[in-house]
This record gives sequence, structure tokens and C-alpha cells, in this order.
Amino acid sequence: MREELTKETLISCGKLPVLVYEAICIQVWKIKIYPQIVKLEPAPNNTFGLYMVLYHEAAAVGLLETVLFHEDGATCISEIAIDLLQYALDQLTALLALINTGYLKPISVNDIECESPIEELERQKRDLQFDISMRCISIVRYLAEHMEVAGIGASISTNIYKTHDVPSLLCHLITQEPWKRSNEQGEMQIFNFGRWCKPTTEDLTQLHRSEAQLWLCLRQLLLEPRLAHHYTIDESRRNTFCQLQAKLTETMLDQIPPLGELKTFLCRLSVGDYSGLHNRTNGVKNPGCTLIEVVPQIKDAYVKQIHKRTKSLAKTQLEYFRMDGSEDSRKMAKKLLDSYASDTALALDGGGAKCAKCGEKACKKCSRCKTEWYCGRECQVQQWPKHKELCDQYAKLCL
Repeated sequence: MREELTKETLISCGKLPVLVYEAICIQVWKIKIYPQIVKLEPAPNNTFGLYMVLYHEAAAVGLLETVLFHEDGATCISEIAIDLLQYALDQLTALLALINTGYLKPISVNDIECESPIEELERQKRDLQFDISMRCISIVRYLAEHMEVAGIGASISTNIYKTHDVPSLLCHLITQEPWKRSNEQGEMQIFNFGRWCKPTTEDLTQLHRSEAQLWLCLRQLLLEPRLAHHYTIDESRRNTFCQLQAKLTETMLDQIPPLGELKTFLCRLSVGDYSGLHNRTNGVKNPGCTLIEVVPQIKDAYVKQIHKRTKSLAKTQLEYFRMDGSEDSRKMAKKLLDSYASDTALALDGGGAKCAKCGEKACKKCSRCKTEWYCGRECQVQQWPKHKELCDQYAKLCL
């Protein structure tokens, strides 16, 4: 019930497509250029420049997640919605890869303190990848909800149901529960606003934000009228979906009543009554053989642009990433920090500053590097072993 200044500014200035291009560009950069840079300089003294590229992707995705909640946001990117969908689904696949490679296992403080700069960067890269992937759950849901508004419903449906089998992917993620993990002491942590923190009493009683997005996205896809034309529920898929039925508890339904329709769908599916589940097409006609599919092009265009040039590009870019303490590098570092550590940027990123240790609302900033926020002195002291090395890098570059 208030003016959405951020949304209106991004839409009216035509900046949403820019965010999509930026996110996909950095995705290609991470795959093609970043490994070459690491080969050229496997033991860098400073990783600040590389980290800011990785962080920029997370910032762009965070803004897209916020704005695409609104229909006019989806309309603004209608011409490249398929590209964004492809990007978001790539990130969900990357999320499963992180889980399968042990990302959710606890890391000891000693291991973190013994990290080399490049090992620290790799850990930060995985953390940012996890954050981006969790946000892309929401983006997939919003694109599915607004596919008709975007005007390319048939193409989005084909990608979601036939090309990628997103409903099964969502089921797998719900089962994995990637928003939870245990720390080194065996205490449960949850992922909130880009950080792992100890759950509050409210967190334990309410459905987690990412879990709610997964369920709502699955509901949207399974109850979508186009499902009958694009998706066949065979015995294997039926068993996968029916396993989720027990997770839809009364407490969950009280918090998100629309999931009641999904539970009804799963109940009918569990007793074998799924041949006529999709008779309600609500006026959506079978596209038949006249369908012209829109395919993603941005990622392929970037890959072609750098074909056989990755090594030369990496060598050129490496000069920009070397923070040697010179006046130019200090100015660039300060400019980047001012962009992302300002109060305006914090307002855009998740609704305000959060304590780096516990995730609660924070009002104090590290006086040395001015990048990390804390709710109080106690949390700052506890977080210092993890923050020290990064704080030293920022301070050397900017002071």
C-alpha cells in the first residue's frame, strides 16, 4: 500500500533488461573467463576485484526477484523472458550441484582461518551461488505466474514442462530442504537474507520463505491449465509428487491456504485418479502443430562472442583485477564499495541491514571497512575470525 519507488524507477528507465543481460553475462564469465584468470594467477595477493564481479551478479538477481513479483515487471522483460527463465533454471541446477558436493556440511572456524586468498574466494563464490540459486526459485515462480502477461506462455510452458521438467526439480528441492543446515556444534541454522543464522522462535513456527516459494511455484505449475498439453504424469512422476503429500500439514495450510488446492490435486493423484485431472483447460487451447517457439539467445550470443578468446580476455582483465595499492586501484575500490555499501543499496537488498552473525536487524557497521553490519558488540566479536581477512583487504585498498 505504498509507492514502489525501486520498481517504478527500474521499469520506467528500462533497466530490467539490463539486469538480465548483466546476470547472464557474469554467468558466462564465471564459466569461461574466471577459470582462465585463476590459472594465470593461482595465488593472488588480493581477490577484491574478482569478488565484486561475483557480487554484482547477486545484486542484479536480487533486484530482479524484487521487481518481477509485479506483473508490469514481467511485461517489461517479455522479449527476453525465455532467456531469464533459462538462466534461473541453470541456477536451480547449480543449487542441486552445490548440495550434492557437500555445501550444506559445516565448515570449522579453523578451516576458514587457514584458507588462502583463492580458497577464500572459492568459498565466497559458492556462498554467492547459493544465494543466487535460492532467489531464482522466486523468479521461476513469478515467470510461471505471469507467463500470459508476458505474451509468450506457450514457449515458457514448453521450457518448464518439456525441456527441463521443472515440477520434478521442485519436488527434489523440497525434499532436500536446502534452507536448513547444521553448524559445527550440531545446532540448526537457516538461510535468511543471504546469511546463515540461528533460527528465532518465529522462524521455527513459520514456513521458511524459500520453502513457501517452492510450494507456491509447484502449485502454480501443477494446477496450470496448460499442463495437460505439455506434461505427461507417468508412474514415476506420480510417485515423486505423491511423496510430498505428507509434507502438506495443517499448520502449513493455515499459513498458505492456496496450498489446499495442491493437496487436493495430490490426493486425487495418489489414488490413481489422474487421467482426468486436466480437463479444466479454462479456455487454453492445444497449440497443435502451429506453435512457434521462442528460444533463449543471450547466453549463446555471449559464448560465440568470446569463442577462442577466453585466454586473451582473461589476460587483459587480470590487469584490472590486480589491486596493488596504487592511487587508481584505491579510487576504483572506494567507488565500488560506495555503490554497494551505501544506505540506498542496502535498502534495495532485502529490505535493510542484517547482522552478519545472527541475521537480526543491524544498526552498527564495521568502522574499519564499513561493509559488514552487526546488531551489537557481542556478535561483532564472535564474527571477527571470519571477517578479519576480508576487512584487512578492504581497509588496505581504501584507506
